[in-house]
Amino acid sequence: MIRRIQPVLFLILPFCLLGQAKYAGELFEFPGDARSTGMGGAGVSSLHGAATGFYNPALVGQPHAPGIMLAHREQFGGVVSADLLAVCISHSSRLAFQLGVVRRGVDHIPDTRLALDDLNGNGILDDDERLAPERISYFNQREWGVLLSVARKDQSGWHWGGNAKLVGHWLGDDLGLGLGFDLGVWRTLGSALAYGLMLQDITTTQVFWSTGHRETIVPRLTTGLRWDFTLPLVRRVVAVEGELTSRLDGRRMERAFDIGRMSFLSKLGLELALNENLSIRGGSSTIYPLSLGAGLRFPAFSVDYAYIGDTGAQVFDPTHQLSVTLFIEALRAFLEAD
Repeated sequence: MIRRIQPVLFLILPFCLLGQAKYAGELFEFPGDARSTGMGGAGVSSLHGAATGFYNPALVGQPHAPGIMLAHREQFGGVVSADLLAVCISHSSRLAFQLGVVRRGVDHIPDTRLALDDLNGNGILDDDERLAPERISYFNQREWGVLLSVARKDQSGWHWGGNAKLVGHWLGDDLGLGLGFDLGVWRTLGSALAYGLMLQDITTTQVFWSTGHRETIVPRLTTGLRWDFTLPLVRRVVAVEGELTSRLDGRRMERAFDIGRMSFLSKLGLELALNENLSIRGGSSTIYPLSLGAGLRFPAFSVDYAYIGDTGAQVFDPTHQLSVTLFIEALRAFLEAD
């Protein structure tokens, strides 16, 4: 195992000191599956379903019912919205493929650069100056990502997976495009433990803008463990998952701790299966102090909801997210019945 990962680490180490474009990779870092969001964003060692490639491409090879997932998220009182579409396009005993599309955007952003009546010419809105409403224009910000995941199960029990992803940023009339790659591994450690690891943007992702500017998304490494056990008295299945993400793009304010220029992000989630159809979830992370969620599973589809709140001074409105998964086999049986 160590020998296989070692060449990848040599690709990452030269970029550990880069500090460019700290937030350019967030579209794929927090893609937005409601089940994971309800558990503090954890998913590298456990997430099932059509969106697993976003969290760990090696999980695409896990046995699960193929499905089509649609997810929607509203952040900051609806100012920021995000959507996700993911589907399992092929699955066999050794190989599996998934395709995912994610979008995030902010609409109607005011552009006040030409609206300032700058009396003293200092370029700052002073107390005796104003912005002319008739000269305020508006623009939109959009981020789109397309993810193709492939996974293979090794005879030793390891699941290996990789992502190829295309990212597009639109800011007003300007466009930025980039291509990146991820690598993931996963395996069970006995009957109750599972381990997952994901290397995002393993060779860095370069985003080239139409303005001539270039952004560099440097690698991120996430590793995590999942522990499943049964409560002895009520006989309910509980899953606990913990993760640690190391960011190699310099120190950030939103971090659990740091070592030199490396910032670390922690995630902890819990899921309680009340029965085969209903689960409740909770979690916390460095960025999301409080996450809650619930999931309902039916023969033909499942519905998951997640809530992200602020445990502090309620600076921002809560985040709400909904995911709906349609199971392909059930959908096929319905169509054939007609």
